Amino acid sequence: MLNSNKLREILTKYQQDIRRNKTKPSKQLNECDRKTYIAKPNEKLFIENIEDPDVNALEQIGRQTPIEYFALKDKDFNYVKPVGPTDYSKLDTFHRAVGPILIIGQCFSLMPVLGVGQPNPRHVRFSLRTVRVMITLLFLVASTTLNLSMIKHLAKIGVNAKNLVGVMFFTCVQSSSILFFSLAPRWPRLIRFWTRTEMIFIRKPYERPQPDLSSRVRRAAATILSLSAVEHLLYLASAVVSQYRRAHLCAALNNTTVHFTFEDYTYKNYDYVYELLPNTTAVGSFILVGNFFCTFVWNYMDLFIMMVGKGIAYRFEQIKMRINKLLDKEVPESIFMEIRDHYIKLIELLEYVDEDLSGIILLSCANNLYFVCYQLLNIFNKLRWPINYVYFWFSLLFLIGRTAFVFLTAAAINDEAKEALGVLRRVSDKTWCVEVERLIFQMATTTVALSGKKFYFLTRRLLFGMAGTIVTYELVLLQFDEPNRSKGLPELCS
Repeated sequence: MLNSNKLREILTKYQQDIRRNKTKPSKQLNECDRKTYIAKPNEKLFIENIEDPDVNALEQIGRQTPIEYFALKDKDFNYVKPVGPTDYSKLDTFHRAVGPILIIGQCFSLMPVLGVGQPNPRHVRFSLRTVRVMITLLFLVASTTLNLSMIKHLAKIGVNAKNLVGVMFFTCVQSSSILFFSLAPRWPRLIRFWTRTEMIFIRKPYERPQPDLSSRVRRAAATILSLSAVEHLLYLASAVVSQYRRAHLCAALNNTTVHFTFEDYTYKNYDYVYELLPNTTAVGSFILVGNFFCTFVWNYMDLFIMMVGKGIAYRFEQIKMRINKLLDKEVPESIFMEIRDHYIKLIELLEYVDEDLSGIILLSCANNLYFVCYQLLNIFNKLRWPINYVYFWFSLLFLIGRTAFVFLTAAAINDEAKEALGVLRRVSDKTWCVEVERLIFQMATTTVALSGKKFYFLTRRLLFGMAGTIVTYELVLLQFDEPNRSKGLPELCS
């Protein structure tokens, strides 16, 4: 932030250069211009980034100043110097945008931190002695039980490429829960630093892109959570309808009475759990609730990365909009110095976030890669009932769409950070300066993106690379799975 002494020094140097070179200022102010900009002799003038509001810009410069340094009245500039404590409830910050989604995640054992619903990030804190931590620990115990049951079942029947999916699912869910639990003690420090960096961008001259940050984050969250709920309901409908029709057909074939109960349903679909636990209604309810929690955690991992990507990309978009306004304008070097300083602050924030979230990003990409390959492996399999086809294709398309959405949302950080390069390269000769050159070099050479433990960066190029990898793996897997596809459907009542 420039103070008044620094700006006076820059303007004095500018006047000395004009006198030494004997060149005329670009725009002279006559009496009419002065009356236009100064309606009353005692009216206060505001200049951005000057803490002293009584500095007369016209007396210092002697001409109409370039964009962002015009001497304007308060009502024209719409700038009010902050007075008193900041009211965070009226600010469009990332902390306020993600608050409701974090609270929903806490209901499913994720991010056990206090104060996420408060507008002020100073209220965010972590404590081990809370109900949220107890919920997280209970979920870890439950998911471990389900995972160990699946592992014991596979050890009994043998492992192949298709029945390994259950272990992979529960392992990814447990790993995700542990990573979020390890993030919780660091989240208060991270969100305070994030908010402190954002305070630069909630004041002029930065504009507020539409839709605002809260709308973007919450719409994405509502879309993902709604689709994941539909996917899980279709899964339950597919399993229930299949089991119900099987019971009726087999009863008619064997000339017996139909026997279809809640215990029968859970035993037929989750028989591996009953190798450790007894077949009771309470255990069946535990299985269904635990499976629902696991499905939510499995989807929330990608949703969290989307929210972070949108939060950081939004601030880079504000820098891009500010630079776009400077095209074809005569701008002092100090403006580009300030923009570059803000650009560096956003890069520091990105590195800070990446340091804490790169483990979740790495797990998410590995999880999506595996499950997309697994779903595509079953694409040629025959299914028995129409509801099975409905669930399979919805699940496959949702998985592919969610994976692409994660990559494109995270890649938006890199896109927005480099999009202003074209404008900077068209800066006029009069405005070109060392700071513009430095800013162009920094934008062109710095990789501004989230990463998976620095093994790779989430950019658009990586999405196409991942798609090529999936195609390669799928061709190999389909060749190995050819004997299984030729067997067809097993007997219904065997």
